[in-house]
Amino acid sequence: MKKPSRKQIVIVLVVLLAVALLLLLFRTPPAEWERARQFGEYVESKGLIGVLALFIIAMLSTSIGLPRQFFAFAAGFAYGVPIGVLISSLAAICGCAITFFCSRRMLSGYVQSRYPNAISTLNGILEDDVFLKILVLRLQPLGTNLITNLCAGVTAIPARLFLTSSWIGYIPQMFVFSLLGAGVRIGSSTYILYSLSMLLLSIILGGWLYKRYAHDADTKETL
Repeated sequence: MKKPSRKQIVIVLVVLLAVALLLLLFRTPPAEWERARQFGEYVESKGLIGVLALFIIAMLSTSIGLPRQFFAFAAGFAYGVPIGVLISSLAAICGCAITFFCSRRMLSGYVQSRYPNAISTLNGILEDDVFLKILVLRLQPLGTNLITNLCAGVTAIPARLFLTSSWIGYIPQMFVFSLLGAGVRIGSSTYILYSLSMLLLSIILGGWLYKRYAHDADTKETL
């Protein structure tokens, strides 16, 4: 019988760790979920004004780097998955646009002096396949979303391209966390487990695509 390779062992361990993490999150949800649930209940109780308040608060909060997933959860809890995804994704991309244009038009000097390495790295990443590479960045649930938006503002990337690809890249996560919020509201274990599985899938896909592009970049440098 052929002995498993080190790579195969690592893959199995990663999968087992991911399953254990999903079970842990399923049984002991983070405290942020409770705060998001309370916020969702509050905005829902305010009717149409609550929808507007959720959108504005989410937009301004994400523009300064607060997690967009929190608002997707709250929106999904309050209004269900389709509307939750719509509200949270539009608010997130509007917040992204605020940061991007503030950086490009008012804070370019500060951003260039504060984050020179990040700007250089981003410029290198966005030399080609810009649309797909931004999608990869947005698929990751963790990361420096604020710094990415600030640094993108002082690069040569067209605003329409950056915002369009960012918005499409936001949607999978907004769907996952809106589904999670809706699952908490109706007490559906299936919803919750499905949303966590989708989150894991997006992390794996984003990581694979990032590794692929990083490998391609290294290959080009050696040619």
